[in-house]
Amino acid sequence: MKNILLLVLVLLTLGGCATQRLSDPEKSAVIEKFITTENLEARNTISAFDMDSWTSLSDQYLILRTSPFRSYLVKLTMRCNDLNFSPSLLVYSRIPNTLSAGFDSVFTPDNHRFRCNISRIYPLSKTQNKALIAVVNPKAQDKPIEKSSDDNEDSISKDATGEDG
Repeated sequence: MKNILLLVLVLLTLGGCATQRLSDPEKSAVIEKFITTENLEARNTISAFDMDSWTSLSDQYLILRTSPFRSYLVKLTMRCNDLNFSPSLLVYSRIPNTLSAGFDSVFTPDNHRFRCNISRIYPLSKTQNKALIAVVNPKAQDKPIEKSSDDNEDSISKDATGEDG
């Protein structure tokens, strides 16, 4: 109950500033407060064999989804400015069918030489997922995700419609 009240307070505070867009540092501060107030616990690995979409929250945080009911807040080790503007995302995983903090990375098809390493992975409930997006990036839309298993591999990318590119 305490967490819900705190979340409502944060939503109301930010709702008053709805006409102003949050900067990436402000978004990161809100997300870090959300992690603390919701007592999210980081995981080292998650199953990634069925990852199907993602949402950019800031230049250092994104949400990866494996199903409509299972999503993960991912913190990157450094800022990745091109994530906010990319229509799709590639995931590099060193171990097939898993995503590991500290070892794996994400990158955009337009900038495949620059990888954004994953530092933390937090499981989110459906309610937490919706609340976090509503506060940080209410206009966010799910985007496609792809897997890349080899540095030298020329993977076929798919655009948002699922057509081969």
